[in-house]
Formats: sequence, C-alpha cells, structure tokens
Amino acid sequence: MTQPITTRVQSKISSLSNGVVFASNSFRFLDANQNSVEKELSKLNADGVIKRFRKGIYYKPQKSSLFGDVLPNPSAIAQAIAKLNDAHIVPDGSMALNMLGLSDQVPMKYIYLNDKLHKSEFVGNTEIVFKRINAKKLTTSNKRVGLVLSAIDYLGKDAFDDKDLVKDFASKLKVSDVKDLDMASRYYPLWVKTRVSEIINEIH
Repeated sequence: MTQPITTRVQSKISSLSNGVVFASNSFRFLDANQNSVEKELSKLNADGVIKRFRKGIYYKPQKSSLFGDVLPNPSAIAQAIAKLNDAHIVPDGSMALNMLGLSDQVPMKYIYLNDKLHKSEFVGNTEIVFKRINAKKLTTSNKRVGLVLSAIDYLGKDAFDDKDLVKDFASKLKVSDVKDLDMASRYYPLWVKTRVSEIINEIH
C-alpha cells in the first residue's frame, strides 16, 4: 500500500542531516503530483522543520551553540539552484584554481559558469553569481576535468609562458581523466586545446 504523500515527504526530510540544502524537484515520488510535494514542503517550512531559501530551494536548519542559526553553505545553495533549473554548472576559474590547490586566494564571490542562468543570489553577505556560457563547454560530467578547463580558460594564454604550469595541472589529474579532458577541450579555443595536449603528454 502506497504511503500518503505527507508521510513520504516527512520521512525523506527526517533522513536529511541538519544544514542540507535541496531543491523541491529532487523530491519526486511515484503516483505523487509535484504540486502536492510543494504544498507539503510549504507546510514543513511554516512549521519550522525546514527553511525556504527562496521558491523551490529549502534547507534543514542547523544551529550553533555559539552563533545560533547557521546559514547554509553557498556552494550547496548553488548546486540546489542548478538542480531546480536543470542547469549544468562549474566553478569559474578563480574558484577552480583554489579548489585544485593551485592558488591560495579564496574568492570573495562564489561564481558559477552555467548554461541557463544569469543572476546573483546572496547567502547572508556572500554573493553567488551565475554566469551563462556556451553549453558545449559544460559537456563533461568529470568534475576534475571541468575544474581544470575552467582554470586554464580563466588564466589565459600568456599565463602558460610559465612552463611549470603545465606540470602543475598534470599533477592534479589521473590517467583515467585523459579521455574526458581531450574530448571536453574540443569546445575551447585552439590555445586551450594546445595546452591540454601538453598536459596530457605530461600525465602519460
């Protein structure tokens, strides 16, 4: 016997850890209308079980003994917004360099390149920026390859006058990444593809 939608939504919410962010369209159940799911989420928001960041984006509250309510992670918010809008995203080059360990600079903004959105959101005082780019640059599902290509494109051609940079990027990749990197780079400018070939040669 199928459980009522109220029970199913509450059960899924209960299984989430505090601080988890999610899009409403990640709650899909067989034989359940999405509008019904949205209504249940709205009720749980009104009851304080979850909190609404904005329409379609919710998070499970988290408290700190020192600071009280803890704001959700901006990166998690970005991922949920992408899920809600069926957008493919990758951190921009400045974020990618930091995430790859190739830069100590921590970006002040969370900037995401994507194929659908062109907007900004704020989590507290932290800005999340979505920049729309050619969707073909977002074809790879390999997150590490996506970061590398974003970082290379961000640095620009002249940065690779430093020959050690090729070795630095190669050190962040595995042999298993080579095929994905080679295929994904075909949608980038020729100079990027040239650097990618050098990086691949360094990996082998």
